[in-house]
Amino acid sequence: MRISVVGPRAAAIVILVLSTLTDFEPAIAQARRFEVAAVVDAYAQGRYDEALAPARYLSRDAARDFRQQLVLRGVQWVDAPAADRPRRALAAAAFALEFERLRAERGEWQANGEQDCAGRCVIEWACTLLQSRGPADDAEQVWMLASMALAHGVRDWSFLQTPIAAPSERTVQTGHVHHALARFPDDPQFRLARAIALASRNAVTDERDAPRAGDRAMPTKTGAIVIGPDFLNSVMQRNRSRLGDYVKQELESLAADESVGSEARVRLGYLHWVRGDEHDALVVEAAAADAAKEPDVRYVANVLAAQAAQALGDLSAAETRYRAALGARPYSQSATLGLASLLYLRGEAKEAYEIVAAAQSNLPRDDDPWRMFLYGDFPKLPALVGELRKRVNP
Repeated sequence: MRISVVGPRAAAIVILVLSTLTDFEPAIAQARRFEVAAVVDAYAQGRYDEALAPARYLSRDAARDFRQQLVLRGVQWVDAPAADRPRRALAAAAFALEFERLRAERGEWQANGEQDCAGRCVIEWACTLLQSRGPADDAEQVWMLASMALAHGVRDWSFLQTPIAAPSERTVQTGHVHHALARFPDDPQFRLARAIALASRNAVTDERDAPRAGDRAMPTKTGAIVIGPDFLNSVMQRNRSRLGDYVKQELESLAADESVGSEARVRLGYLHWVRGDEHDALVVEAAAADAAKEPDVRYVANVLAAQAAQALGDLSAAETRYRAALGARPYSQSATLGLASLLYLRGEAKEAYEIVAAAQSNLPRDDDPWRMFLYGDFPKLPALVGELRKRVNP
């Protein structure tokens, strides 16, 4: 017989694994008892962790089954008792949104088969539930903003706006953002959400050559081969250009609005940048950065202005804008690396090293806004969920 001796390190690992399994046992048991009435009751009473914790441990099949039960039985829960129906409808819709947020973190927003309702269907169900409460109110507006932030996070632009194309007179436009605009006509936040969805087809920039003072940095040749008839490629380019012109007009119309104007200007400048209009991008982003009051908006605008200046060969202006970005958000990664690269290119390796080392020691706890830029309002989702909970339990 061979007897193995477990050393201290191996024993510690075994203890850790066993304790972890012990911690999971209550959650797994909860998941098995994940009943619609019980969890929505708990959520409506402010016991959010109790209501939502089991959602993290459901299998994909169990989550699909629960979605179906939520849609089928959720209305019954809302209607009993009828006197408290508006608040119960809000609670059910808020729970549905938070449930889908957790499932999206597991990669389960999209449908997995024809019978899988998935995130889209549950959010649409909750949207209909809110509309049944009566006239639109602040609570519904917060829920709408949160649901769009979630859709931004999973980058499901066609859920928000269909088609993703410049509309013609005969175009029938649909999507979640239009449900919001029907309830809140001309609301600038929802108009901006629609513009962001439409701009998603103009979201990716080309890789640029290394910056050189006084020279425009041209897009790098990737060597990609486009397969297809020339006329088809030409049509696609024209449609993309037409969409870009349309989104540009939409963003320009929002630029003067007090509530969304700063972000609209930043996204307008980015649209110029993506389309290769570096000069216009620099002008718009510099103005947006100088006028913005929110640090995150000011940071992104300065980072984009720096990149536009860099592409134009104005490395001095790029350095100024990177430093301004770090003035808005000290030690943030994108501006730190951009500034350090310019300094290193100029031969100032010591200062470049010091800037990067300082950033490594003082990194902000939140995400770099430039890294999250293409995810729209997703960074606002935690705050919006917090506001939504206050509406459910004032």
